[in-house]
Amino acid sequence: MSQASVRRKPNDQPALLDTELEHLPPELRWREWMGRVEAVIFSASEPVPREVLARVVGRSCNLDLVIDDIRAELAGRPYE
Repeated sequence: MSQASVRRKPNDQPALLDTELEHLPPELRWREWMGRVEAVIFSASEPVPREVLARVVGRSCNLDLVIDDIRAELAGRPYE
C-alpha cells in the first residue's frame, strides 16, 4: 500500500453520487430520489434496510413519503 493510501482519510475523495441534487427543481429532485429508491429496492435480492436507502437520497428527503409515492405509482401494476 502506498504512503498516500495509508495517509488518506476516507472522506478525502468527492462523493461519487450527488444525493442532494440542489441543481434540480424540487419536482425533478423528488422524481430522481424516487427512481433511485425504486432501483435499489427492485435490484436487491433481499429486503433493503432504511439506512441503505438513505444513502441514495438527500438529507431533506422523507423516505416514508418517497416509498408512499412509489407504492401509489405501482398500485396498478403487479408489485407489492
